[in-house]
Amino acid sequence: MKFKIYLVAASCLFSYAAFADNNVAASTSYAPKQTESQVLSQYLGLPGTAPKHDTVSAAGAAFENTPSGTNVYGFYTQTLSNDIYYEVRLYGRENYATTNPNIPGVAVGDIAPSNGYGITGMLGYTLHTSPTFDITPYVRVNLQQNMAVSFVDTEGDQTNSRTYALLLGSKFAFKATPTFSPYINLYGGYQNNTLSGTYPSATVTSPTDGTLVQWVTNYEIGLGTKVSEHVTLIPYWIYTTTFNYPDSQASTSLASGGNGQSSLTGTSQSFGLKLSVAW
Repeated sequence: MKFKIYLVAASCLFSYAAFADNNVAASTSYAPKQTESQVLSQYLGLPGTAPKHDTVSAAGAAFENTPSGTNVYGFYTQTLSNDIYYEVRLYGRENYATTNPNIPGVAVGDIAPSNGYGITGMLGYTLHTSPTFDITPYVRVNLQQNMAVSFVDTEGDQTNSRTYALLLGSKFAFKATPTFSPYINLYGGYQNNTLSGTYPSATVTSPTDGTLVQWVTNYEIGLGTKVSEHVTLIPYWIYTTTFNYPDSQASTSLASGGNGQSSLTGTSQSFGLKLSVAW
């Protein structure tokens, strides 16, 4: 009797599993993959976003005007169908012979300092809170040369910097209309600048390598404007606050052979324009 009961139970279980497999196969076969045009019609036009269960790739370039220099960068990014987001940027920078509001109180060179360059990587995850609103938390790493601190004067004094930054952020993107998608991007964290220099005008000879540690916050507001199915223009504004912590060598004056950095807190505003082509 028990054997018959076990046999009936096993038969029912097998039948249910086969029925479930057939249903899954049927539902899969009747869920056709969206075309590229359909995916892009739902896409906000902003890197770090994509319609749920679809992959969007994008590449492009951006121009940023800052008080102490001009940044340009090219980028490549993907938001995958599993909601993983990554982006890589290659930067170039033209530095100006002017004050840097992110490090107030620092001497200004009388000639333009060396240009800078760097690479940035971002990795995050897109949360689809609704069909028109995405939140993308991410981690960002910057590796840069002469993009944070750079100084030259006609007496031969010169400061160069190598920068490493580890930042955490979140982007909040909203599809207001099929054309316009405003966003807010908040990110900040730790930035370490290794300073090296030569100061022939110094009255005191001392080691010239110092460290400037910074804690940085950035508030970015932008507007994605889709000009075609594939192309988006993104004007944006960034407000940066920088808390500066130079070590003893970095804070020593240039006249004494130091790097002449300040511990004052600095703020700055930047404006940019990004061109993104998606597929």
